[in-house]
Amino acid sequence: MQRLRIIFFLPLTFVIAATSFGQQVKSQEVKFLIDTTISIMKNNAVNADKVNWSGVTQNALKGASDINSPYEIGNVMRQLYQVIGDFHGAFFYRDSTFQWHGRINPIPDSVKKAWNNRLGIKTEILEKSIGYLRIPSMPAGNRAAFDKKAQALNDSLCTLLTHDVKGVIIDLRINGGGAMHPMILGVEQLLGDGIVGSFKTKKTENWLLKENALYIDTSLLATIKPKCVVNAQFLPVVVLIGSGTGSSGEFLTMAFKGRKNTVFFGSETAGYVTVNSGFAINKIAFMNLSIGYGRDRKGTLYISAIQPDKFLNTPEDFTTPKNDLSVKAAVKWLKSR
Repeated sequence: MQRLRIIFFLPLTFVIAATSFGQQVKSQEVKFLIDTTISIMKNNAVNADKVNWSGVTQNALKGASDINSPYEIGNVMRQLYQVIGDFHGAFFYRDSTFQWHGRINPIPDSVKKAWNNRLGIKTEILEKSIGYLRIPSMPAGNRAAFDKKAQALNDSLCTLLTHDVKGVIIDLRINGGGAMHPMILGVEQLLGDGIVGSFKTKKTENWLLKENALYIDTSLLATIKPKCVVNAQFLPVVVLIGSGTGSSGEFLTMAFKGRKNTVFFGSETAGYVTVNSGFAINKIAFMNLSIGYGRDRKGTLYISAIQPDKFLNTPEDFTTPKNDLSVKAAVKWLKSR
């Protein structure tokens, strides 16, 4: 599963290479990349304080002693990411990507097919009174792209809310990540104004919905012009999640955590719940690194895969939601409310 590399944009950080403890490495470029990567990890990684950096550095340089080209550095970089428990980050050298995948939950074939077919936003009215809204991945981009995607999602939500639905199903089972900003803003009527979550790194950065805009603290990330004015923040909602729900899809899940009249059906998410930040090493090398975790509106910190309230192990039908067994279970719960 392809994971988009940046969840929240932070300034690129340049660092000076660390001391190499006298280890002999044939290629000075390889040595520089390893030393600098370790220095960045040591100063920024979310689990940096749990690592014996002296031993890690010596082992990494020893492993690279016979490497002649940065293209051969993959195993060393994957081991470094494994040491800090970071399967969300990755190291990039020119056209190569090195990533430690860690434990990955199996992805159902139906989810893979949905990704391959690039299934997008979908709305449907079920049993005359229940709204269904599928929110797929939304690639990262610039401010104009965020606004456009958020507007499209919010327009779709409004088609449901103006039908006076009695409950809404939010389907995130094929939402593998991307940009969380348009996703959260796109469902603002359900989430309500105020702080709906935060990033917890060395500091706390709140996700704030206000006046049809999304802010990270005081930074404006996206705006919309809603086509409906509906107070739906207490409307019953079922959020469908699964192993295909990852990265920014998990941050969107957190935004619904702590919301009243909300339950989560499905299976555990992918576990890409860390805040990813990008660091430039030089003009041809770059790395993404997990520097923190996400929190919901009540301050609960998520450091592993998000668990549903009700586990469902049923076949998915993304083509015809009304036939999907998880959707049927969600409809049943909503009608009982």
